[in-house]
Amino acid sequence: MNICLRSSCLVLIGAACLASAPHAVALSFDSYCDLSGYVAPLRQSLIVLDESAVSPEPEGKATTVNMPWRKLIGRLLPGSDSALSQAFEARERVAVMIARKDGAGMKEVFTGCLPFYSAAEKKQLAARAGYMGSVETFFGTDPVTEARKALDAFRVRLGQSIREALMPSALSAARMGNQQVTLASNGFVTSLRQAGAFVNLGYGLPRIIIYSDMTRYFRDVPATVPEARKAGEQAGFDAGIDLKGAEVHVVGMSANPRSRDLLGMFFLAAHGELLSVGSPDMLPSFAAAPSSVARYQGLVRYPDNQFPIRIRLVTDTNGNVLSSWLSVQTSKEQFSPFHGVVTCEVDSSCAYAGDEVFAQVWSPQRGPGKEPELATTLPFGGARILSFKLEDSNRMIGSISDALIRFQGVEGYKLQFNAVRQPKALF
Repeated sequence: MNICLRSSCLVLIGAACLASAPHAVALSFDSYCDLSGYVAPLRQSLIVLDESAVSPEPEGKATTVNMPWRKLIGRLLPGSDSALSQAFEARERVAVMIARKDGAGMKEVFTGCLPFYSAAEKKQLAARAGYMGSVETFFGTDPVTEARKALDAFRVRLGQSIREALMPSALSAARMGNQQVTLASNGFVTSLRQAGAFVNLGYGLPRIIIYSDMTRYFRDVPATVPEARKAGEQAGFDAGIDLKGAEVHVVGMSANPRSRDLLGMFFLAAHGELLSVGSPDMLPSFAAAPSSVARYQGLVRYPDNQFPIRIRLVTDTNGNVLSSWLSVQTSKEQFSPFHGVVTCEVDSSCAYAGDEVFAQVWSPQRGPGKEPELATTLPFGGARILSFKLEDSNRMIGSISDALIRFQGVEGYKLQFNAVRQPKALF
């Protein structure tokens, strides 16, 4: 561990000391969220600490209990913009929260937009500056140098905020008494229920990184895959959480296969997609950065009626589909994430080719070599094929089907839909 002896050293995050910056308090990190002339980031990240893994630090000195999640934050948010760009978008909004173990809700520790430019933006800045760029760089007044100073200040303010949040008076009581502890009902999950309220989709697609040994909330883990998945799904619906289609990562627990199956369905029922589970010393396996987000709304035809349909379509630079969801509002909402590839022609018409999983993600029986489960108890009957075309950037035409399902009373035995792009919608 590096030890800082200067009086300006404020707090340890991970294994390194954060030096102070003279303009740390005065700087508004929100000023980097939407810089004029730059494309706003399409994603936001929320780091959630389970308060059960948090120990008070009355004197501002890092405790052994807190070091694992401190190291995680330090590794997620290094001091180098080139290192940051491996996991974050330029100017991406980051929030650090504590999910209180007493069920009182989410405590915001820190929020701000990461002050750095992408490699492509740095090249553009250099080209625009011309010969004056060298002069500004020499005096430290160029935008890239200013952003580096702001990044130092960002980390200092984050450290200050963590120190303040760990004062004993800011945390729940050490002993909580006798609480019912199940995955669906415990203080942490009750607090996590409020996470959706902190996810403003206007800031971008949500990515949630949870530091918690969530196995502490398992009374037991069923021995078989289907039983574990069924238990997780029921707990997810019972918990009543809506994560707004977030990419979810859990750090701080062993990746036991049955626990992974259980949690995957728990977060699916909470309208989230669990992408990785790891031990305290592991970094999450993040999805690629989104390069395009479009939202569509329309109607899907069922045999006896039409129902509202919503589709969030997100792709990376290669057309791979990620963080994408389809939902239909019948007597209750049915929703599923979907994956695949979008390929566009030169005339801007595009077609989606899916992975032929779609609603099978809800089947507890799914797996390599397994027969598909097709049942009315599953969303969309468990249909595996979602297909659609974008004849222009504003209109989507598609269907939900399966070679083994005949949706009676509709054309082609498919659930066909039409949807129009909603530029101002957020879902």
